[in-house]
Amino acid sequence: MQRRNLLPLTLLLITVALMATLALHHAPMPARPAIAQTTSLPTVTPTATAPPGWWNDADFTTSTLPKLPGVKKPAFSGGVGGPEPGQPVPFRVISCPTAGVKITGIRTAAGPWWHIFGVADIPNLWYWKAEASADEEHWAMLYRSEQPASGLLVRLNLTTVPTGERLLRLTGVDRTGNYPGPCVVRTGE
Repeated sequence: MQRRNLLPLTLLLITVALMATLALHHAPMPARPAIAQTTSLPTVTPTATAPPGWWNDADFTTSTLPKLPGVKKPAFSGGVGGPEPGQPVPFRVISCPTAGVKITGIRTAAGPWWHIFGVADIPNLWYWKAEASADEEHWAMLYRSEQPASGLLVRLNLTTVPTGERLLRLTGVDRTGNYPGPCVVRTGE
């Protein structure tokens, strides 16, 4: 009877020994573990501090900037004390060779605003743009659109452009990048 009880135990021990032998001969040995490198932590570097009372010798006066030439004092048109909304703004046409690109009227609006009316619609229109200038050389874009327009084209806030005489230019550009002569008008205050 005892032999029967020992047989399963013997088979188990033989199986474990066989598996251990196979594992040792066929399994690769693990690599030697790397030794950790130590790094030093950053150290605090003392910084120089200003001696007490250093500000007594410092100059904190505000220097006066020289007056800039050609810069006019800002002034506002419209609003309180200005023209009533809807009043026509006089302008003189400098050049408007194309019927499809034309400034037809300028009117005051509430506050420092002007409404610029006209038409911007040429064949094969890519985009049109409205620009302003004080000197006929430097133009600032006011508005650009890729949609043909007729009627109110631009709402111009006068606080964004110099006071005095202004040039307004309307240009239509076709899909080839060409454009007919722009419409240019001059306004004065």
